[in-house]
Amino acid sequence: MKIKHVYLIMALSLMLPAIAGASLAADDFKYEVRGRRDPFVPLIGQEKVSYVKLEDVSSAEEVKLEGIAAVGKGNMTAMLNGEILKEKDRVGGVEVKKINKESVIISIDGKDHTLSLYQEGGAKE
Repeated sequence: MKIKHVYLIMALSLMLPAIAGASLAADDFKYEVRGRRDPFVPLIGQEKVSYVKLEDVSSAEEVKLEGIAAVGKGNMTAMLNGEILKEKDRVGGVEVKKINKESVIISIDGKDHTLSLYQEGGAKE
């Protein structure tokens, strides 16, 4: 019986540093494209989509919400017009105010707009 306990303690002591290191690295992780495939674009069935660059956007209809992802403990990121952004990020005249599980609130020229993952045709006012 004591031998089983020793093996269990040894196994846990070997796994603990790996688990602790993984949780620390996950909090500091930032996805860098570096020429790799965009995980939000399907592998088949669509050609590459081109968007207006966020710094050139003049209206909410030009902003496309492509995806939302949870990063770490409660931190959310959103892909808008091919760029991965977090809350309070600003690109040109577009500021990300709030990211929820199914929508993103952006501000353009001081006016808030809600972009939904399941909405066709752009932003809601």
